Amino acid sequence: MKKQIKTIFSYITVSVLFVIAQSCSDFEKYELPEAGSIPDETPPQALFTYAQGEGLDDAWKNYSFANLSTSAIEYSWDFGDGNTSTDVDAENTYPGEGTWTVTLTASDALGVVSTYSEEITVVEPEEPAVPDPTLVNADFDKLPKNNGNSSDCTCSGWDNDDIGEQGESSSGNGGSDNVVKFDNNEPDHIYQEFEVVPNADYTIELVTSFKPLENNTPPVPSMLEVRILAGTGYEDGYTPTYYATATEFPNSGYGYTSIDQVLDPANNLLVEVQNNPSDDDYLTYIYTFNAGANDSVALFIRGIGGDGSTNSYGYSSGDEEIRADSVIITAND
Repeated sequence: MKKQIKTIFSYITVSVLFVIAQSCSDFEKYELPEAGSIPDETPPQALFTYAQGEGLDDAWKNYSFANLSTSAIEYSWDFGDGNTSTDVDAENTYPGEGTWTVTLTASDALGVVSTYSEEITVVEPEEPAVPDPTLVNADFDKLPKNNGNSSDCTCSGWDNDDIGEQGESSSGNGGSDNVVKFDNNEPDHIYQEFEVVPNADYTIELVTSFKPLENNTPPVPSMLEVRILAGTGYEDGYTPTYYATATEFPNSGYGYTSIDQVLDPANNLLVEVQNNPSDDDYLTYIYTFNAGANDSVALFIRGIGGDGSTNSYGYSSGDEEIRADSVIITAND
């Protein structure tokens, strides 16, 4: 009996030693899950979208990244240019144009990790084209004005009785009733507001003709004054209104409402004066101006040089008649 027990004990000892001799790698595949653990049925999925910055100066270098990851609580961004972030949604400013690979690493509470990468190409956008301003009746055609309540006039779309008398219809440059006249010894004017792009440059082409100086004693030369007036600041709370047709324009109570406002240097973006060129042909005069901070301006042209004490506006043309055939305003490239 003792011999049988000894044999059984020897067998058990050999079996235990055999088991102990097995490599650790053989046991790893038979390991049981940690006590209380559950499978990760919703592993994280990293994902993002991005948008380039818009606006002035270097805003195009700024990129915003929207995190669309799911089932994650921690995030790590690598923007490819050496910058990183652990914010949920992130922003990055790139040094300039180039291509970078952006990687988002998302992890959950169990330590499971997901990564998503996307290559982005940073390019400075082209400057949008500045549109040419829209002027109503820029050829000074004889049209109805004031909703048909007044007679037709080549000044249609150009009248502001608060700062001058309306220019008069006349004929010239090979046509009939196709020019606006700044009559002698009268405070005639034209005025119209239009939209511009702030800080953009513009060119004015104005075609005019001076009649010969009349033989008054002594003669009083006429001059044509051209002003671009700022669309902001001259009247607190005023919002310019743009009209599509000449008949929609009022003849007073809008825009600049006094000569004092017109003459304020702070309200002027351009002031030019045409003298009689001793040539009664129609000549083209070219001026340029910058819109500054304005998104609207006004073109104001009047005859000056005469005695302004004879009327309520404080200015008048001299002894010659002056005619304007057309005005074109274009945005510079």
